[in-house]
Amino acid sequence: MTGGAAVVEAGRRAAPAGALMVPLEQTLDPRQAGGKASILSRLTRLGFPVPPGHVLTCGAFERFLAVDRLGARIEGLQRRLDPADTARQREAAQTIRAQVESAPLPGAVEEALDAAARALPAGAALAVRSSAVGEDGAAASFAGQFDTVLHVGTMEALRRAVRTCWASYWSERSLSYRAARGAGLGGMAVVLQRQVSARVSGVLFTRAPAGAPAAGGDDLLIECCPGLGDRLVSGHVDPERIVAPRAARAATAPGPPAGRLLTTVDVRALTGAALRLERELGAPQDVEWSIDDDGWLWILQSRPITTAREAPRAPGGPVLWSNANVNENFPRPICPLLYSFAAPGYYHYFRNLGLAFGISRRRLAAMDPALAAIVGVHGGRLYYNLTSIHAVLRMAPCGDRLAQAFNRFVGADAVAPPAAGAPRWGDGRGRVARAAELLRVAARTTWQYLFLRRRIEAFETRVDRFAASTRPDRLDDRPLNELIEDLRSFLDIRFHRWKDASLADVAAMVCYALLERALRRVDTRGSLHNRLLRALPGVPSTMPPRRLWALSRLIRSDAALNRLFASAATPAILDALRDEARFVGFRRELDRFLDEWGFRSSAELMLTAPSLQEDPAPAIELLKGYATSDGEPPESVMARQAAERVEETSRVVRTLARRSPGAALTFRLLLRATQASVAYRERARLKQALLYTRLRRVALAMGRRLTDAGRLAKPDDVFMLTWQELDELGTGHAMFPYRVPDLVALRRREHATLDAMRPPATFSAPTGGYLPPEARAGRRGPDRRGATFDVPTGEHLPPGARADGRGPADRRRESPASRSTLRGIGASGGTASGPAAVLDDVRDAARLRNGDVLVTRQTDPGWAAVFGLVSGLVIERGGLLSHGAIVAREFGLPCVVGVENATGRIRSGQRITVDGDRGVCVVEGAAVEATAEPSGEGGLA
Repeated sequence: MTGGAAVVEAGRRAAPAGALMVPLEQTLDPRQAGGKASILSRLTRLGFPVPPGHVLTCGAFERFLAVDRLGARIEGLQRRLDPADTARQREAAQTIRAQVESAPLPGAVEEALDAAARALPAGAALAVRSSAVGEDGAAASFAGQFDTVLHVGTMEALRRAVRTCWASYWSERSLSYRAARGAGLGGMAVVLQRQVSARVSGVLFTRAPAGAPAAGGDDLLIECCPGLGDRLVSGHVDPERIVAPRAARAATAPGPPAGRLLTTVDVRALTGAALRLERELGAPQDVEWSIDDDGWLWILQSRPITTAREAPRAPGGPVLWSNANVNENFPRPICPLLYSFAAPGYYHYFRNLGLAFGISRRRLAAMDPALAAIVGVHGGRLYYNLTSIHAVLRMAPCGDRLAQAFNRFVGADAVAPPAAGAPRWGDGRGRVARAAELLRVAARTTWQYLFLRRRIEAFETRVDRFAASTRPDRLDDRPLNELIEDLRSFLDIRFHRWKDASLADVAAMVCYALLERALRRVDTRGSLHNRLLRALPGVPSTMPPRRLWALSRLIRSDAALNRLFASAATPAILDALRDEARFVGFRRELDRFLDEWGFRSSAELMLTAPSLQEDPAPAIELLKGYATSDGEPPESVMARQAAERVEETSRVVRTLARRSPGAALTFRLLLRATQASVAYRERARLKQALLYTRLRRVALAMGRRLTDAGRLAKPDDVFMLTWQELDELGTGHAMFPYRVPDLVALRRREHATLDAMRPPATFSAPTGGYLPPEARAGRRGPDRRGATFDVPTGEHLPPGARADGRGPADRRRESPASRSTLRGIGASGGTASGPAAVLDDVRDAARLRNGDVLVTRQTDPGWAAVFGLVSGLVIERGGLLSHGAIVAREFGLPCVVGVENATGRIRSGQRITVDGDRGVCVVEGAAVEATAEPSGEGGLA
C-alpha cells in the first residue's frame, strides 16, 4: 500500500506498520507517531472532540533523511559538538535547518501529503505540529523545543511546514540539551490537523499548579486568551484566569464561575471534559483547548501534570519516621541545596520504578500523595516516611511482603500499620481486571530485568559523560550560565535518568529476601545466604583497600618513604611528597589513586564534605596504618573467600539436589541473580558518589562566581541555597537578590541549632508534626504545634545515652556487669576477636590498629578503605544490604549491624568478640554507660 493510499483507509484498527500517513482515529504506536500524535489518537478513539487530522509517521522522516545521505551528514555535525560550546551548537542548528529546508521530499512522502490534504475539509487551514518520539517521556524538558506551524493553506506551505517541524528536531535548544545530557530521541512524526477557528483558547489544569494565585490544591485552574493559544504560550498576552472548585461539579453545587471570555456554559463544558480526561488517563492533566466561533469545544492536547500544587503530605494519622539506611548515605544534618533535590528525587525514584514495572497510571495517581511524602527532615537529618513508603508498596502486588523486604533491605525495624480505608492492591477491581494488571506487571518487570546489565552500563556511561564534562580543571574558567546548565544536567539525571540504577536496588532487595527464604530448610544458623554472597566479582567498593595496600607496599619497599610515614605528621608528609624529587614515583601512583578513587570518602553524598581529591590528608592517615600492617593482602583474602563461597555453593546444591533437582536448579538461578544484583547495586552507588562529588565542585564554582559578583559572602554559601534559588540568582530571576547574604546567615544559624539536636533513629509523630529540639529516646511530649510524638525506647539503651546511639564525649561510669552481650543482625558470618576501635568518622582512621574491631554508627562506601585494617565490624545502623555489610562480606569480615547504641556502650580498647552468624557481639570487661552530653557533630561552619 502506498503512502497516499494509506490515507483513505480510515478506521479504528491499528495503523499498518510502514505506513507513511495514517488518520488520527487509528491506533498509533508512539514509536511510529510520537507522543503527541499517539495521545491525540487515543483521545479521538475515546470520543473526545479532537480536530480531525492525519499523522506523517517517523517512517516518512526516515525516508527523507535517507535522500542524499542527509541523515549521515547531520549525524556528522552532531558528533563534533562540544556540550560547552554554545556558539558551535547555534551554528550547527542553523546549518542543519538550512539543509533540511532545502532538501527534496521523497516521491512517496509528496504523495502522502497530497492525499492527506485532499482528505481534510476543502479550504480549511491546517495546523502542522511536531510529534517527537520521547518528547513527553523521561526527557520531559524536550517539551516546547519543537515547532508548530499555523495557518497552512496551500500545498507548498504544507511542504514548508513539514520541513520546519523536521528541522526543529535539531533546534539549538534541542542540540544543546542532547549534547549536555546525552539525551536521545527516537524520531519525528508530524501531525496535520484542521485548524480550529478559535474564539478563545487556553489551558486547563485539573490540579492547580504550585504557586497559582487564589487556587487550592484540589481546584481546577483555567487560563485563556482571545483567538488561538499561540500568543498565550509565547507570553505575548496576559491570560484571563478562572479558578473552578472541583466541588462545583456536584449536581447540587453552584456552577463554575464565568469570566470575561468564557461563559458559565463554556466553563462547565471545559471542566467536565477535563475531569473525564483525568479519569480516563489516570492522572491530573494539563489540557490545551479551543472553543470555536460556533461555541464548540475542541481538545488540542492533554499531558500529565508533572508538579501539582498539592503539598507533600502523608496519608492521614500518625507518621512513622526512620532514618535507617538513609542515615548511611547522609550521616549528618543536610544542607538546603541537598534537600532541594533529594526530596523530589525520591519521588521520581519510586514513581519511575512504578512506571517501569507496569503499574497503571490510575494506580500511580492514587499513590501520588504518598509518593510526594517519601522523605522528610527532622533535626536537619533526612528520614524515610515509612508510613508513605509502606502505603505505596501495599498498592502493588504482594504489598505486605514488599514492605517487609524493604525494611530488611534498609534495616528498619517497624512496619507502619495501614491507615483505615487506605487503598491496596485489588481494591475496587474485579478478579479478571486484577489478573490482567498482574500479568502486565509481571511481563514489564521481566522485560526490565532481562537487560539489567545493559541498563547499569547505560547509567554508568551517562554519569561518566557528566563527570568528564565537569572535571574540576574544566570549571575554573566556565561562566556562570554554563555552570547553571551543569546543575540542570545533574538534576535531569537525578530526576529522570535514575531508573536503571534503581532497578538494581529493587533486584537486590527482592532477590536477597527470596534467597534467604529459599535456604531456610537447609540453613540451621540463618546466615548461609550471607556466606554465599562473599567475595563477589565486580563489586567496586573493594578496590580502594586493594589499591591502598599496593601503595603501602611501595612505602615499605622504600626506606626513605618508610621513615617519612613512620615519623612525620600528615602535613609534613604531603609537603615532602609534593616537593622532594626522590618521591616523584610514589607521588605519581598516589595521584593516580586519588584521581580514580579519591571521590570515594565518608559522607561522599553530603555535598558539604570535601573528598580525598580535595583533602588527601585522610588517605595519608590510612596509608600509615596500612604500612604497618603485616596481615594478609586483600587480594589473597578475597581469593580465599571466593574459594570458600564456591565450595559452600556446591555443598548446598548437592543437598538440595538430593531432595529435588528442581529446587537445586531454582536455587542456582536465584543465587546467580542475587549475586549479580548486589554487584550492580554497588556499581550504581559508585557512580552516584562520582555524580554528587562532581556536583559539589560545580556548586563551589558557582559560589565563586556569585562571590565575585557580590551576591554571596563566600563560595560555600551556595550550600545554604536551594537549587531553584541558585538557578534564579544566576539567571537574573531572583526576587530578592540583594538580601541573599542575610538569608544565608539566617540559615547557617538555624543549621547550627539543628546540628546540636540528637533526634532518634525511629519515632512516630502526627501528620505535620516536628520533634522539639530536646527530643530524646523514651520521651513523650508535645511538638511546637502542641501535637504529641512518640520516641521508642531502645531495647538496649542504657540510662542517659542518646537516642541516636552517640556515646558521651567525656564522663563515663562502669556498670556492675563484667561482661555484656549486645545483639543485632548478622550481616557477614564468622567470628573475630580484638580490641574495639570506636570511631565517629572515617577521618579518625589514624586511631585504628591492625586487627581492631571497628565500632561505628554507620558506614557508607567511603569506609571501605579501612576494611583492610580491621578484623570485624559492629555497626549501629544499616541493613543486610547496607554498603558496610556488602563490603564486609567481600573481605570475609564478621559483621553485626543494627546494634543499638553500640558506640555508647563500647569503649575503645575493650576486648570484643563479633559473631556474624548469630548476630551478637560479646564485650569483655565492664560495659560503659553514658552520663554526659555527647559532643556535637561537625556541621557547616
